[in-house]
Parts: sequence; C-alpha cells; structure tokens
Amino acid sequence: MTQQPGKVSRFCLHVLLLVLFQLPLTNAFNLPSIMMRCRALSGVARQTTSTSRSLVSRKSVSRAAPGFTTTVNERFSRSRSLLHREYRTQLFSFFSTVTKPASAADEDNVDDNSKTAVAAGFSTRTITATTSAEASAADDDFAELQALGITSRPVGGNWNLDDPVGWAREFGSRSEELKERLEPLIKLQPGDEGYYDVNDLRVPGVTIVRNQEQAAAVVEKLFQADPSVFHACDTEVMEIDLKSVGPVGNGYVTCVSVYSGPDFDYGLGDGPGTCLWIDNLDDACGVLQYFKGWFEDDRFLKVWHNYGFDRHEMWNEGIDCLGFGGDTMHMARLQDSSRSKMGQGTGYGLEALTEELLKRRKKPMKEIFGVKRLRKDGSEGSLVDLPLVEVMQRDPKHRTKWIEYSCYDAQGTYLIREVLETKLKDTPWYQDCNLYDYYKLHMRPFAEVLTDMERRGIRVDAKDYLANVEVVAREDRKRHCQTFREWAATMIGPDGYALNPASSTQLGTLLYGGSKNQKTGEFTETVRVFKVAREDIPDEALEAYQRRDDENAQKPDHGKYRRRLPVITLCKAQVTPCANQTSIVFALS
Repeated sequence: MTQQPGKVSRFCLHVLLLVLFQLPLTNAFNLPSIMMRCRALSGVARQTTSTSRSLVSRKSVSRAAPGFTTTVNERFSRSRSLLHREYRTQLFSFFSTVTKPASAADEDNVDDNSKTAVAAGFSTRTITATTSAEASAADDDFAELQALGITSRPVGGNWNLDDPVGWAREFGSRSEELKERLEPLIKLQPGDEGYYDVNDLRVPGVTIVRNQEQAAAVVEKLFQADPSVFHACDTEVMEIDLKSVGPVGNGYVTCVSVYSGPDFDYGLGDGPGTCLWIDNLDDACGVLQYFKGWFEDDRFLKVWHNYGFDRHEMWNEGIDCLGFGGDTMHMARLQDSSRSKMGQGTGYGLEALTEELLKRRKKPMKEIFGVKRLRKDGSEGSLVDLPLVEVMQRDPKHRTKWIEYSCYDAQGTYLIREVLETKLKDTPWYQDCNLYDYYKLHMRPFAEVLTDMERRGIRVDAKDYLANVEVVAREDRKRHCQTFREWAATMIGPDGYALNPASSTQLGTLLYGGSKNQKTGEFTETVRVFKVAREDIPDEALEAYQRRDDENAQKPDHGKYRRRLPVITLCKAQVTPCANQTSIVFALS
C-alpha cells in the first residue's frame, strides 16, 4: 500500500503532461497501455534525476571558484536542457499516435485516427527520409524525433519540441482594460485624495524596500544566497473579489514579504533575521519589477502558502515565479489529511496551521484592522467593516500594523515549512524513503504543472457548442425524468407519475422506506404524505388517479375500499380547504 501514492501521482503527472503538451491522442488507447508506457518512462525519469543531482553537485562545487561559475552554469543549463529534452521526447515517442503516410500517393489511406486528429486541430507533418546530417542541418528536432522512431508531429501554429507550451506563455495576463483602470488607483501622487508620505516610516525587524537603490542592494544579497536556503514569500493583493473571480488576470500586488530565516541579512543595515517587505504602491509602484530576475531564477527555492494564488498574482505583474520550494498547504495535507473542515479539523489555512503547528495565534484581519459600523445615533454597532487593502497599506494609522501583518504571514510560512518537513521525514514511505522524499519527487513538480495549466486554461466553445449541449441536456433530463416516473408508477401506482425526482425526501421514502437508520436504530416510515400544489401535478398523474377512482367505484362493495383510497381522492370529493392542494401518498410494502 505504501507504493501506491507514488504510482498514482507518477501516472497522473504523465497524463497531465500529455494534456499540457497538447499531444494528438486518439480514442483507441486504453488504460493498461498507458500504464505500461508510464512504467517504461520511469526509467528515463530516474536517469534524468540522478544525472541532474550529479550536475548540481558539480555546480555547487564551482561556487568556490568564482572564475569558473559562468562556464559551469552554462554547461549545467545546457546539460539539464538536454536531459529534459530527452525526457520529453521519450514521452512523445511513447504516446505519439499520429501515423505517417507511406508516400504522397498513399495519403488517402491515412487511418481514421489521423483524420480525427487533424479534424480536432492537430495537423500532421511528414518527415521525409533524409540522412541524419541533412536532418540536423535542416531541423535538429526532426533528427531527434527520427532517432526515437517518431515519424510525424503536430505542425503549424505554435508547437515546438523544446518549448511545447511557449505559445501560451502570455495566457492569464492582466487585460488591457484592467491595466487602464488600475493605473490611476496604484499611482497616487502628492495632493491626491488618499495619498500619504510614508518614506520615513520604519518598522522594527523589517527591511523595507521602496526605491531602485534599495532594491538593487537587496537583490544582490539574494543572488548571493546559498541555494539551500528557503525563502518564504507572501503577497497582498488589492482590487480582487475572490467570491466572484479567481487570481488569474485579476488583482494587483501591493506588496510582497519575504523571510529567509534568522541568519539572512538583506544588506540594508537592519541586520540578520529581519523580514523583507517590498512596497509596490504609489511612490514605490514598479519596485517589485527589480526583483523579477530573482523570482524567475529556479536556483533559489521559494516557499508559499497556497502557491496557486500567489504565482498567478505575480504573473499578473509580469513575473513568472520559478524555483518552487514548496507549498505549506500541500505539505500539511500530505502530512495529515484529517485537518479538513469537512471533518473535525480546522482546515489548512495559514491561521489554523500557525496555531496548531507553531502554537502561536495569527490574528485575523478584522480583529486588527476592523472598524465598527456606526448606528444612526452615532454609537458603535456590532458589525465590523474591513478597510480596503490599499487603505490599510497607505494610511499611517494602519500602515505599521499592515506591514507587521504581511511579514507575520511570511515568517509563519517559513516556520510551518520547517515543522512539516520534520514531520514528513519522520513518516516512512517506501524502503529507505520518507514522505518528504515523496513530496519533493512528485508533489512539488506536480504543483508547478497544475499552476501552469491553470494559467493556460482549457479552450471552451461557450458560444456555440455549450449552448447546443445545454439544449440537448435539458431534453435528456426531461426524457429521463419521464422514464423514471413511469418506472415508479409500476412500483407504487399512480403516485409514481407525481413523483418529483429533485426531492430527496420523496426519493428517500421511495427507495429506502422501511429501512433501518444505522445511527439511531429506528426504522424509517413506509408511508408518507407529501402535499403538492395541484398545478405541480402532471396531467398524466391526475388522469391515472381518475382512472383508479373510476375502477374502485365500479367494484361491488365500494365502502370497504374507501379506507385504501389516497388522500387525493378524499380532497377531490370535498369542497373544503383541501380543494386547492393534492396530497401524494407513497405506500411501500
């Protein structure tokens, strides 16, 4: 059982990579075939991983000799690119299903799968039989594909072997309309309403960056950091309502806080152990861009809480965060799945994890910044309003607490990651490996793939296809409900025609009436009366009731059957209050 999570995650990762790379799959493959191919791929993955580790070792050694750093880094980058290319091309060779016609004359004989792929938007390109030297001179990618036995590939448009999703690189960015709307909101000038001069404000234990000179000094220190250091990062965002929209393309990052541990010095004279706070509002608008190179450098490990939100928000600012070191939300879920609020747990939010794992309370924003709403008489009411993010960051009345709040999140993320790493290392997984090895091997790269997919999205033809599907779905639902009612009528009589399939109570009585409740030990009712407005009763149900009434009236001793008649018959025979309603009786034997 301990091996299963690894197998499932590896399988899911490969399948999602297929979707990510937009490979032209046919409808003919089956699950066993995919599993066999994934197992074959694991050998390539292990070889890639082991070689990468040896290259990392050489790279770390080269840091002792600055004169050779650039050369070794270039060799490392090229070697790593080749290894990843080998892995990708192996992936393509295992899953490629587009066949090549033997010749131009045989083009009409292309199988249905290829035609289906072309119809779906995957055009195919035939690789002509050439020498490897000619292929290399013409197209190195073709030579690699031929060496792997792949005779065709998608062409046209944007597909590229070395950069298969490069065509979608700008997907998920902020729209031009939103940029224009944000421009006056994020760059208040002296004299504007809501602007405050906060250049002289200092917060103990925090290194604040608000201009290019300060940013250059801090970035230099960050690039000199040991690659083994984890940097916990957190963003604060304005102009976003998460109840109605997601982070992709929405919101503006007002500030970023980074905590690199108790021994790290950011170089602005505040000493080691401080938290870095990068302002990105008003006078400091655009300062975050000076850190773009560091955030996009995969040598330095950044840790987040809810990476799926922060990475998208940073992408909105034109920064593609790389060097993913972990997500404390994912780690907490792997370490203990019972924290879910669906059960008895407190959830996986930063506030809950801080209190549980660090034994220190993280105050909610309303408790720190909340302002009580005034009643009509001027007294304070019980309702609490939260100021806007930009107001809390600008107003000197809130700014100090706001900076401390932002930094507290980054420090909490750093400390939670350390605690969870220890707990995961103490949990065995497979042979000599532990769950932290499993997290690094599978879940960490998997999270990065998922955020890439979220950013790119899935093309949906909402205008035509979905509209037509909705019409068909409604017709199908109507037909299936009718079929279900007809079946129910054979089981319980005319009441089945009046059954509402959307009522869980009615369905529960029909399907489980008379059964024993596993919690209370009591038996459920075998007969229940449901009052339904007459206009909600289908005509066929009323006709069925009438036929039953007529049949019962023709029986010799009609009186003895009167007690078995449904309530509907009694109501129809009276003129009193029941006249406007019909009661349905489900009698179960």
